[in-house]
Amino acid sequence: MSVDRLQRAGMLVELRQRAVELAQTLSAEAARRALEADEASKRAAEAWEESTWTTPGERISSVDLAELCAWQGTLRQRADAAAAAAVAAHAEAERQRAALVAARSELRKIEVWRDGLAATLRSAALRGERIASDEVAARTARRLG
Repeated sequence: MSVDRLQRAGMLVELRQRAVELAQTLSAEAARRALEADEASKRAAEAWEESTWTTPGERISSVDLAELCAWQGTLRQRADAAAAAAVAAHAEAERQRAALVAARSELRKIEVWRDGLAATLRSAALRGERIASDEVAARTARRLG
């Protein structure tokens, strides 16, 4: 085990931390976009719903009725498109959330590996110190004894 290897592990941890931060940012942005898409879908559905409650006057021509039908059809298409966009936004938010979980998992794996390397190096250093102190004690005991 070397200190260089521990330093490389530290650099890998930093890289993984940056990846986690990026994944958090992307996940938050995707969640925000999903909420915005939900709001847009809700507004579009409400607009369509309101248009269905509008009643034409007592007398309406076929042209006016066709225009009203086309307008309501357009509002329905917008509502459907907004609902589909909301579903897609939620799918993207879920994908980003999964990527964040994976990035955090990778970070944790690298941290555990780095901590194991550090523990091994500390253990080797302590073992070396114990051996050195035992040798000093043995020399002292030989001189005195």
